[in-house]
Amino acid sequence: MLFRERYEHDLWLIRGSQAWVAAGVAGLFLLALPFLFKGYVVYNFTLFFVYALVALSLSVLVGLTGQVSLGHAGFLAAGAYAQAVLVSQGVPFLLALPLTIALVALLGVVIGVPALRLEGPYLAIATLGFGLAIQQILNNWRLVGASTGMLVERPVLFGVDLYGDTPYYYLVLAVAGVTTWALFNLERSHVGRAFRATRDADLAAQMSGIGLARYKTLAFVISAGVAGLAGALYGPLIGYITPESFNLLLSIKFLLMTIVGGLGFLPGALLGAGFITGLDVWLSTFRSWSQLVFGVVVIAIMMLEPAGLYGRWLKIKRFWKSWPL
Repeated sequence: MLFRERYEHDLWLIRGSQAWVAAGVAGLFLLALPFLFKGYVVYNFTLFFVYALVALSLSVLVGLTGQVSLGHAGFLAAGAYAQAVLVSQGVPFLLALPLTIALVALLGVVIGVPALRLEGPYLAIATLGFGLAIQQILNNWRLVGASTGMLVERPVLFGVDLYGDTPYYYLVLAVAGVTTWALFNLERSHVGRAFRATRDADLAAQMSGIGLARYKTLAFVISAGVAGLAGALYGPLIGYITPESFNLLLSIKFLLMTIVGGLGFLPGALLGAGFITGLDVWLSTFRSWSQLVFGVVVIAIMMLEPAGLYGRWLKIKRFWKSWPL
């Protein structure tokens, strides 16, 4: 058992030799994955990284601050279209990424400030309306192709063409890895503690000097920005984007990723994204029965483990630490 001797130990992302070995093995596997599997598997792992970013962004909003959102497909769409338009206008890809994040984060401010007075189902309905509105705007905006959509090419960075699945996989892996590391550190910072205080007892948090409006808006901005980054990576991955791709069902799937993985735990968002993405790929062979089986599996998981997949992992971890006592 690993004992903590200083307060700084609580800030460590990886604790103990076993955790370092597991992280190293996982890192080596991800680096070697394109050489071990065919392009279809590499493509789906890349898609998982993109969805994991959206799930993490939603976990910051829903899991850490308790603000429900059913419109994150709208932020993903805004990021995908913003990046596509910027690149089509001659903006370099590496410059288009931060510009896209800034634009979508600004959109998060526009949505977050009016939503400060809303809670629970009212906030969910408001964000649902935002997601549907974004889809309708894109569906009628000729600059972005309206209902026809847009062709999005993969970038060329430092003379390297990322058209193939393997080069683009490594780009998305690097961006997703850095973003995940940043969000995990954010959770352990004073901002993350303020988010949790806002979620658990907003009145007590306010009495302690935490500005509710400031931190709720900040959560929307961070969540929207990360989802926008995911959208900027999503467009070149699939190659062609249309408004119909960013529908309500996609927003619900993102919310399911955070709930199935473990609400309130950022690692749970990664587990949930992997599970839902893998389940989607596996059920694609069932066609007409896929949605029914998808719903049954998700309901079964929530009935058997309300704390989600990460909650089950924590129980297993505690069991082996205390075994055979």
